[in-house]
Amino acid sequence: MSEEEAEESVFHKKLKVKLKAKGKEGKIIFLKEYLEFLLKNNRTLPPDFPTFCREVMGLDERNGTIHIKIWNERNELVEFVRSMNYDYRIDQYD
Repeated sequence: MSEEEAEESVFHKKLKVKLKAKGKEGKIIFLKEYLEFLLKNNRTLPPDFPTFCREVMGLDERNGTIHIKIWNERNELVEFVRSMNYDYRIDQYD
């Protein structure tokens, strides 16, 4: 494992995603599209998917943007937001 990969696995990051609609409706669209992405690509539903849904629905929305904790950029969520053309950014957690 390279030093960079080791660093990525220790410090989590913040995936900032601009929702397609504001409020609860935007979060529901996000979750619906994520579920469709998983199913269409024959991905296994994560065992914590219901927890993830509750977390997304409870996230603080900042002007139509949500922040999701991820461990690295090689993540299924990042792949999803790229493929669905969401505006996003990945930052270090402060």
